[in-house]
Amino acid sequence: MFTVIRYTLRRSRGAIIGWGIGLAVLALMMGSLFDMIASSGDLMAAYMESLPELAEMFDFGGMSTPIGWLDVEYFSFVPLMIGLFATGVGASLLARDEERGTLDLILAHPVSRTTLFWGRFLATTLVIILLLLISWASLLLSMTWSENFTIPAFELLLPFVSLFGILMFFMTLALLFSMLLPSRSIANMLAAMLVVASFFISLLSGVVEQLERAADFSPLTYLETATAIEDGLNLTWLGVILAISLSLSLISWVLFQRRDVRVGGEGTLRLKDLVTGKWKAKPVENLAEIESSAAD
Repeated sequence: MFTVIRYTLRRSRGAIIGWGIGLAVLALMMGSLFDMIASSGDLMAAYMESLPELAEMFDFGGMSTPIGWLDVEYFSFVPLMIGLFATGVGASLLARDEERGTLDLILAHPVSRTTLFWGRFLATTLVIILLLLISWASLLLSMTWSENFTIPAFELLLPFVSLFGILMFFMTLALLFSMLLPSRSIANMLAAMLVVASFFISLLSGVVEQLERAADFSPLTYLETATAIEDGLNLTWLGVILAISLSLSLISWVLFQRRDVRVGGEGTLRLKDLVTGKWKAKPVENLAEIESSAAD
């Protein structure tokens, strides 16, 4: 399994470098901008008076503190960005190699499906953890030159722990979709749509009464940012989300054990295939017809 983990991490180094640099730059920028916001309290009060609904939606009143600033300007949209990354890696965990026609060759080696599945799963989880640690460390780095932006390191880590649970849910959901649907792109698109829908439902539920009930079923509603720093993590919510993620991964593992691996191509959506878990090969033209067309 360690070989699978090491190979998967090596194959993911491009994503780690690219996303890591982007998240680090964003964190450094957000941390550095707080001093400017802290010195413009009158301007923020004017915004709140002129745009009360917008101020309520984004909690402008709390932006005068480092915790409130991160809650509004950082953790309000970073979960959407990393959530889309998580769905992409979840849908590609095994389906990418299957569509390229290389998964059957990998399984021809002395490696079991269980080892391959959980090795890649653990490696992908490590990638997500590494990106979150890069974001956390970048925010801490911005505090070294900021006069007002200061949060204890452990307390700042708590929102990222909560975000990790949400990302694992979306990753395992995309992985399950990739085991049920015949195309990695369809699985990724469906999971990404749920991420975007959860983002907007959680964002607008505070000002749109019709969305308050829907927000109870939105995973991002249970993301703790400022509340995690001020009151500590709600371990019950975190435990439930991680338990659901583990259940989704176990279901995906069982489906992977039972499925017939395709030798290439995305396939087409057929309900019979979804029920039996077996993929039917596309019909091949008659060999004589192929030879005659080649001769012409």
